[in-house]
Amino acid sequence: MTTAAVDVVPVYRMSPHPGPESELTMTARCMDGGCGWESEPTPQPGSGAAGCASHTAATGHTTFAVCLEYIALVTTEAVGELGE
Repeated sequence: MTTAAVDVVPVYRMSPHPGPESELTMTARCMDGGCGWESEPTPQPGSGAAGCASHTAATGHTTFAVCLEYIALVTTEAVGELGE
């Protein structure tokens, strides 16, 4: 009798860090040719989107690179080990 090899794959869990330093930060930059417009970093995605809309209204530029960033905790506990 032969047995097939079994691959063990670790389970990684990611959740937002609960500390005060973990606020969401949004940034955006215009991707239209040589335009150098960038938004100020903001914890409010709505105001970041409004900045993009204002830039579009003023210039006609419609393409932006948007980044949402936050601190996350990553653990290797298997599903169910956290009391879920």
